[in-house]
Amino acid sequence: MIISPYPQRSKEWFQERLALPTASEFKKIVTTKGKPSESAPKYLYELVGEYQTKRPAERFVSHKMKKAAEREPQAREMYSLVTGNEVQEVGICYKDEQKRFGASPDGLVDPDGGFETKDAEPHIQVMRVIEKWNGMEYWTQCQGGMLVCNRKWWDLQSYCEGMEPIIIRFWRNEEFIKKLEEELIKFCDELYRLIRKIKEG
Repeated sequence: MIISPYPQRSKEWFQERLALPTASEFKKIVTTKGKPSESAPKYLYELVGEYQTKRPAERFVSHKMKKAAEREPQAREMYSLVTGNEVQEVGICYKDEQKRFGASPDGLVDPDGGFETKDAEPHIQVMRVIEKWNGMEYWTQCQGGMLVCNRKWWDLQSYCEGMEPIIIRFWRNEEFIKKLEEELIKFCDELYRLIRKIKEG
C-alpha cells in the first residue's frame, strides 16, 4: 500500500482524485454480488471527463453533507473513545505503485483495520437502532478499503451527535475482493483506452 502525503480535502487531494476510481464509488463498478454494475458506463464517462477538464465531475453536495464533513473529527473521536482504537488519519491510499484505483478512508487502525463513519440525522439513527442496521449499503466501500489498504477488517460507524454510535465490523471477504479487483482492472483498462482514444482524436 502507498499512502499519499496530502491530507483529505486539500487542493492536492482533490487533484489526485481526478479520474481515479475510489472505494466510495466502487459500488458504481461492482454490485454486492461481484457482478458488473449498470452504473459503470456513466461513472466511466465521468472519470474520462475529469481527466479531460482537470476538474471533478459535478456531484451534488447538500448542506447536510457539508455539516457531516465538519463533524467527522467528532465522529472519529467518539469511535476511539468507545472502542479504544487509535485512528490514523490518511490521504488517498493506493493498492500499489500503479495507482490505478484508490481509497480515502476516514482512518486506518493498526495493524489490521480500517474505519469509515457515516453521519446520521437523529431520526435515521433511531431507525437504525430499532431496525438493527447492518450497513450493507456500504459493504462494497468497506471491502474496497480492505482491498486497497490490505486490511483484515473494517469498522463502519453510524454517528449522530448526542446519541450512542452504532459500530459494525466487516471482515475481509476474499471471494468478493477477488471479483472486485477483477472488475476494477477491467474498468481501469477501459478507462485508459477511452482516454487514449480521445487524446488520439
